[in-house]
Amino acid sequence: MNAQRLQKIIQENPSLVWYTNDTANLSDASIFEHILNYGTWNQVQESIKLLGLKDTINLYKSLVDTKRSNIRPRVKHYFNLYFANASRNFN
Repeated sequence: MNAQRLQKIIQENPSLVWYTNDTANLSDASIFEHILNYGTWNQVQESIKLLGLKDTINLYKSLVDTKRSNIRPRVKHYFNLYFANASRNFN
């Protein structure tokens, strides 16, 4: 997976990662995590367009299938349902 596909969203919305000025070195996983926790619905949809649905679902699963996930519980619950439904429709 190309590590720079979501850079466009961060460049347009640097407040998503307010704690760093070095946004060029952020991975897609880190950017997507911030979009899920702090972004808007339009930013989530833009992420899906940039990554593609299959890669977005895989990236999401890699973020939540770790011992320590930084995705907020309510956000995680919502997107578990959202991506489960999307993957059913995708197959």
